[in-house]
Amino acid sequence: MIFMDGKILVKKTEEFVIKSFTESIIPETISRGMVRHLLQTRKYLLKLTGNSQRDTVPLEIAALLYGIEKAFRKNKKYSMILKGREDEEKSAIVAEKFLKSKKAPKALIKKVSGLIKKHESAPTKESKILREADNISFLKNTLPIWFEICLWAGESKDEIIKSAKKIIDKKYNQIKSKEGRKLAKSYHKKWKNWLEQKELA
Repeated sequence: MIFMDGKILVKKTEEFVIKSFTESIIPETISRGMVRHLLQTRKYLLKLTGNSQRDTVPLEIAALLYGIEKAFRKNKKYSMILKGREDEEKSAIVAEKFLKSKKAPKALIKKVSGLIKKHESAPTKESKILREADNISFLKNTLPIWFEICLWAGESKDEIIKSAKKIIDKKYNQIKSKEGRKLAKSYHKKWKNWLEQKELA
């Protein structure tokens, strides 16, 4: 893929993410928070890849789209093809449909889809970078949005706090790079304190 075309496609992907969440029926606070989280994930991905010579376009697009299925929750769009699937697979399906509509090369679509599907298990070096960027973005300021999503979905506050403690530790411990740990350390500490205050409230 020509470099400039790749960068244009990244921009189109960013616009699709913003539009999808802006038009979604999920609460506006959650919608705005998800957009911020996905855009931040891409930003941290670029920080982690630094001066490497790798083509970051597939990773950037995957960073923007790995959570896109949330924009279509409780919404008829994609409902039949997404029904009964895991969240990562749902996001991969939406990503594939979007990229096909933009006439992206098949190899790029396959790469992005694979990165999205494997971003949690992270079996490859590239998927580990994506997961690390996601975790740093989450630890920066996404926990309160995640908290609201869980409340909106009907979970109890006590259960969410219990889960949140495990999640922030897990996300921090999955960050292995020196640069990533440096970026995430203060955020991890901040949310540990925040959860302690939530327990007392």
